[in-house]
Amino acid sequence: MFIFLERTIAHYTEQKRIFLQIACENLIHSGDFEQAIEAKRGSSAFKKEERFLFILAEASRTEKNDFVSDDQELRTAVLSTLKSGQPVTQKTGKTFGLLFLRHESVIATFAVKENGRILAAGGLESPLTVIYQDFRRVQKIAFVFVVISSCFFALIGNRQLSRVYFRPLQRLAKRAETYTDEDPLFFAVRKEDNEFSILSTSLNKMLQRISKDKGVLKETIGSLKMANLELQKAQSDVIRAEKLATVGRLTSGIAHEIGNPIGIVLGYLDLMKQTDLTRDEQNDFIRRSEDEITRINHIIRQLLDMTRTSSNESKQIAIHPLLEELVSVFSYQPSANGIVFETRFDAGEDRVVADPERLRQVFLNILLNAVDAINSKQPSAPRIQLVTHCPMDENGSCGKDSKKMIEIQIQDNGPGIKPSDLNHIFDPFFTTKQPGDGTGLGLSVSFMIIEKLGGTISASSGEKEGTLFRVRLPLVDPKDRACGPIGR
Repeated sequence: MFIFLERTIAHYTEQKRIFLQIACENLIHSGDFEQAIEAKRGSSAFKKEERFLFILAEASRTEKNDFVSDDQELRTAVLSTLKSGQPVTQKTGKTFGLLFLRHESVIATFAVKENGRILAAGGLESPLTVIYQDFRRVQKIAFVFVVISSCFFALIGNRQLSRVYFRPLQRLAKRAETYTDEDPLFFAVRKEDNEFSILSTSLNKMLQRISKDKGVLKETIGSLKMANLELQKAQSDVIRAEKLATVGRLTSGIAHEIGNPIGIVLGYLDLMKQTDLTRDEQNDFIRRSEDEITRINHIIRQLLDMTRTSSNESKQIAIHPLLEELVSVFSYQPSANGIVFETRFDAGEDRVVADPERLRQVFLNILLNAVDAINSKQPSAPRIQLVTHCPMDENGSCGKDSKKMIEIQIQDNGPGIKPSDLNHIFDPFFTTKQPGDGTGLGLSVSFMIIEKLGGTISASSGEKEGTLFRVRLPLVDPKDRACGPIGR
């Protein structure tokens, strides 16, 4: 339609130029120009909405025109033709045309010549609105045709898209929803589904590879689970072996402590064999024997507590009673004779969640190492300090990230640890003791136990300054404190 519109405008312009040529030639051959112009204006050759301008060559030279007063664009076009002798076609103005803004009118000019000399030039400005009105009527019909055609082709296109793309996609999606690992056939697409057939083949190959990799992954996970169980068993065996080694070191001292009360009991029994004893003397010997036997029973009970098999069951346990119990154990140890155990429990809360036996093993290992360190140096005032407190973080609050912690500090005044050895004391089988005096697993096992509880263990020392061990453990949440049992 736009091409046809342009052709119509061109034909219309050429037609107006012919009318203009006839009018100009008639004017130039008439004697009375003014009467001729008036006659042309009143004739049917030009419409009243059209503007006509005719300029003689003499009038242009004197810059006078007594015939028509018109707008500047038409005058400029006529003067240009009068000067060059070439016809001019020029479109002017803007108006609503076909869908968009188009030119409102067209200007056509013609030069009247005689013997190669330009006598005059005429110009005609004709509106194009008449053509646009006719085309707008056609445009309505065209729009109706376009809408009907669009609907028709949309239906055809939808049917084709549904057949070529949507239906195969729906079949693939439905198959994917109902797919299980046991299905021998994954995605099936008909041959006429072109590209989707290729996609289906690729998906089937991909799922086959995934299925194989899934089988390999299951086998790997199974083997990892078995390895993890074996590792946990080996870890428990190492912890128990170190525990038995620690208890063995305690047993040698406890055996000596048991021997003394047994000898006293035997002495009282020999005295009771005398026939000349009074009733009060017999009762006194019996009471003294019972006290010694009770002492033996208490020592044996503590030793049994040390050798008790861990149930690996975590429960709420109070730190302060546990430390006091361990300090009392060392009162029977000959190696700890003369060592002063100082306790200062500043922590307001001391309940943690842990396996009591394993936590007891951690502190026992540290205390045994402290006793051995003091005995190797034998200071004038041997002592071991046990201090608990709530550590402050950088914000001045108790605990990190709103999680309260308790810190247990165990410090001795022994010879200390060399700086070169300090970074290795938690390594497995690392020991500074003589062969046969230690396994080198005590601190390594302690580190592993504390780490599993979500805590930390560290040591600081300097030569001839003693050693300080810090153990940090997370406290029981206050809202869980009342509902949990207290372990022993």
